[in-house]
Amino acid sequence: MKKNRLEKLEALRGFAALYVVFFHTLPQKIYLLGINVGAIFRFGPEAVIVFFVLSGFVIKYTFERSANKTFKYYFIRRFIRLYIPLFFIFILGYGLKCYSEGALADPDWKTLLGNIFMLQDVISQKPNVISAAYMGNGVLWSLSYEWWFYMLFFFLSKNISSDKLNKWVSIIVIVAAASYVIYPFIVNRLAMYFAIWWIGVRFADTYIKGEKYSIKSILPYAYVLFIITAILVFNLYIHYSYTKIYSYPLVAYPFIELRHFVFAIMVMFGAIAWQNLKWVGFNSIFGIFKYLAPCSYVIYISHHYLVVEATYLNFINNKVIEYGLYILIMIIFSYIVEVVIYNRIRKVLIG
Repeated sequence: MKKNRLEKLEALRGFAALYVVFFHTLPQKIYLLGINVGAIFRFGPEAVIVFFVLSGFVIKYTFERSANKTFKYYFIRRFIRLYIPLFFIFILGYGLKCYSEGALADPDWKTLLGNIFMLQDVISQKPNVISAAYMGNGVLWSLSYEWWFYMLFFFLSKNISSDKLNKWVSIIVIVAAASYVIYPFIVNRLAMYFAIWWIGVRFADTYIKGEKYSIKSILPYAYVLFIITAILVFNLYIHYSYTKIYSYPLVAYPFIELRHFVFAIMVMFGAIAWQNLKWVGFNSIFGIFKYLAPCSYVIYISHHYLVVEATYLNFINNKVIEYGLYILIMIIFSYIVEVVIYNRIRKVLIG
């Protein structure tokens, strides 16, 4: 039973990764029998929110099951999991740039260092960003959030008693959201988004304790998310002029933060409702995507180069076949990097 439940997380992870690929690849308008079916692929930012919630669950679950809870043990495992596949993507991005320029290209050391130290974000959509995503690979923005969520989780878990932990997290995320209205920057942005990641932590805690998921049990934390959402509504109101600055206002400050939190609330209540319905229809819709889960991380971080910007098959006079092959090649590449190469390196480094 437990394995089947965790397989649902794997299926969602695989689905979310492939969905983001379609979000960045498919045109906004695809008409089928007069209906714009392309509209269902317009929610890429929401797919990233699913990643955050799943990540919070997995980190909490694995941390509690681990006998070794030292920082060294935790840090090394988080580091190699995130960075080893990522370095392959850095090399891929730089190699493709060299190929397109026909010579050794500028490696853009400043941006590379910004990404190595996990300070990147979408510089064209948010204010006061320290570093852009490396080589235009916009999805890397979420990795900086993930990394600092990992670090904040460990710090709080080791330094605050379990009976006070949720209270302190609530205080931190609400204060961060309030300060975000005054001056948005990397620290309060990450701390505010930690509230979304913490949904997964709360779910994992309930799962580990064998308790029942219910609206009543999650309601105290839901109030925290409601408060942050209200703050972001106010932020949108007073900073609405920014929607005139960015090219795509629905995925930019100050709208995107509100969009993320509204969807996070939907995910939280939706998951509880679906679980109480015994996940009816889940396997039929998402079950097959569990097979993509083992390489979903590399699918996510490589598709910008291997699908979205790919042109080497443009001689094929059929876009469906062309992009179908791009996606197939991306999946094969992702499997080789994440399942074969990463696992072998991991065994050498930590056994």
